[in-house]
Amino acid sequence: MTPNIPRPRSRGRLYLTSADPAVKPALDFGYFTDPEGYDAATLVYGIKAARKIADTAPFRDWIKREVAPGPAVQTDDALSHYARKVAHTVYHPAGTTRMGDVAADALAVVDSQLRLRGLKKVRIADAGIFPTIPTINPMLTVLGVAEKAAEMIAAEAGWTQHARL
Repeated sequence: MTPNIPRPRSRGRLYLTSADPAVKPALDFGYFTDPEGYDAATLVYGIKAARKIADTAPFRDWIKREVAPGPAVQTDDALSHYARKVAHTVYHPAGTTRMGDVAADALAVVDSQLRLRGLKKVRIADAGIFPTIPTINPMLTVLGVAEKAAEMIAAEAGWTQHARL
């Protein structure tokens, strides 16, 4: 069992490191930066829950020993220290391109028509516009966003369903 944080409260950032479009942007996940310590507490709780589950039938008969973090790691502080060393992203980063009123919100980079601030012909149609990461695989939701983007682009171009056939 591998406990994780399905809806982390820590916030990272995605930023450009070069004006060259061939250079990939940098992504700082900002692990364990939430001020209330929710993310660390979630992992400690998850490790304790996994241990309880492992100690119930039928798991207790199948599991020979705890490998990680190991039976010597017991206190909340020790569990948190371990979790901080091994934590990684297991789901999909989301919320990297905030949607909102780009004229009034300095942090919004995508408007309600999915257009990127300052580039009217560029749209963002992925999990970057999600306000929070979903607790499930976001593939179908991203497909829905992409379908809506396609509809908006077609409408803006004056295409009708009949004209496209």
